[in-house]
Amino acid sequence: MFKHIQSTLLTLSAVVFAATFASAQTDQPRDQIRVTGDQSTLKGVVQAVDHNARTVTIRGEKGIVLTVDVPKSVTRFNEIQVGDAVSVTYYDRGSIRLKAAGEPDGDRTDPPLTKPTPGALPGATAVSQRVTTVKITGWDPATRTVTFTGPGGAVYSRRLLDTTDASVLAGLKVGDRVDVTRTEAVRLAVDQRTTVQAEPADDFRHRFTISVLWGLDNTFSGNLIQDATGLTTTGRPINLTETTYDDVYGRMGLFKVGVGYRTTPRAEAVVNLVISRSSSETATIGDVDGVPLHVNFDDFNYWGVEGGQRFYFTRVRLTPYVGYLVGINRYDDIRSTFVDVPLESTPGLAAQDGKFFEKSWAFSLGPTAGLLIGLGPIELMGEAQLRYMGGLSDVDWLIEEGLRDINDESARWSLPVQLGVRIRF
Repeated sequence: MFKHIQSTLLTLSAVVFAATFASAQTDQPRDQIRVTGDQSTLKGVVQAVDHNARTVTIRGEKGIVLTVDVPKSVTRFNEIQVGDAVSVTYYDRGSIRLKAAGEPDGDRTDPPLTKPTPGALPGATAVSQRVTTVKITGWDPATRTVTFTGPGGAVYSRRLLDTTDASVLAGLKVGDRVDVTRTEAVRLAVDQRTTVQAEPADDFRHRFTISVLWGLDNTFSGNLIQDATGLTTTGRPINLTETTYDDVYGRMGLFKVGVGYRTTPRAEAVVNLVISRSSSETATIGDVDGVPLHVNFDDFNYWGVEGGQRFYFTRVRLTPYVGYLVGINRYDDIRSTFVDVPLESTPGLAAQDGKFFEKSWAFSLGPTAGLLIGLGPIELMGEAQLRYMGGLSDVDWLIEEGLRDINDESARWSLPVQLGVRIRF
C-alpha cells in the first residue's frame, strides 16, 4: 500500500554531462514520452536503487525504463527506495567533435554547483558539463539523433544541437570516434511514498505467520549400520557391513508446519512441527557364515519440534534470509524381516520381534538459509538447512551377539531442501 503525499514535497534536480546522470533505453518509442521543446517527462515507479553506485531505475507507465545516475552533490539520496512513484523531467541536447587519429580519449566533468532544495524530502539542484570520447553505435540523420555507449556501459540516445556543423553531420557514420559534449537537466519528484518509508520504524504489520514446507532430507554423513563382527546365539560367525541411510531409505521425505512471530522488522522467531516418513527397500547388510543377510526394514519414522530465528536482509518482493533451528525428535522402533535366510543362520533378534533399534529421542540443530517471494499476504518460500541429527538407540540382543556398536555411527549430517508457502496475518 502506498501512502499518498503531495509531489511538491520532493524536487531532486541535477544537470550533468555524459554518463553522470540520465540514460534511457534507445529502443523505446519516443511517442510514449511526452515531449515539450527540449524537455521530456516520464512518470513511473522506482524499480531498483543502488545507494552505493548512486543509480535509480524507473519504469514508466507504458513500460519505458529510465536509469538516473545521481551525483554526490545531491543530498539525502539514501531516502529514495524501491516502490516510490516518481515523475522525471530531463533535457537531452548535445554536440559532437570528430577525434583526430591518435588523439587520446577524454572524459572530463566540471564540478557541479549545488543548491539544496528546501522541504521535508530530499532534493537539490546541480549543474555540470561533461566531455566524453565514445564510438558512435547509431545515427539517424532525419531526427539528428546519435546513439553511443558511455564509459559506465549505459546506452545513450541524444539529439544534436541545431548549431552542429553541417559538414560534420554529412560525414557522420556508425563507428566514428568522437567527443560528445552534452548538458542534461533532470528533475525527479516523488509523487507517492512506499509504505515502508512512510510508517514509523517501530510500527510494522503482519507479525504473525503460518508456513507449510515439504521437501527431501539429503543425508551425506552417517550410517544406519556400521561394520561389525560377532557370533549368533547358535555360534555361527556374523558379519555386518557398513549400510548407509540412503542404502535403505533413499532420500527421506520431510514435512514441516510452522508458525512465526516477527520480533523486529527484520527478525522473526519460528517454531516448527516436523514429520518425516520414508519407506525402505530390501537391503543386504552382511552375512552369517557366508549366507547373505537380506533384510526388509520398517519405515523410518520420526516427529519433532524445533525452534529458532530468521534474519531478513531486505523487505522487498524477493527477500533472502538466514537463520538457525534447534529441535528434539522422537524416533519410532525400527524392526526388520529377514528374507530368504535359513533358520539356523538367522540372528537372534528374530526372537526379539526383529527389532534393530529402540524408540528414542535425539537432538537436531543447524543453520538455515532461504528466500521469500512476496505475492501479497501469501509468499512462496524456499529453505535449505545444514542439519545435524542425533543417533539411534540399540537393543539388548546386540550385546549378546557382540554387535553392540553397530549404531555408533547413526548420528548423521544432512541437507534438507524444502519448498512451500507462508501466509502473513
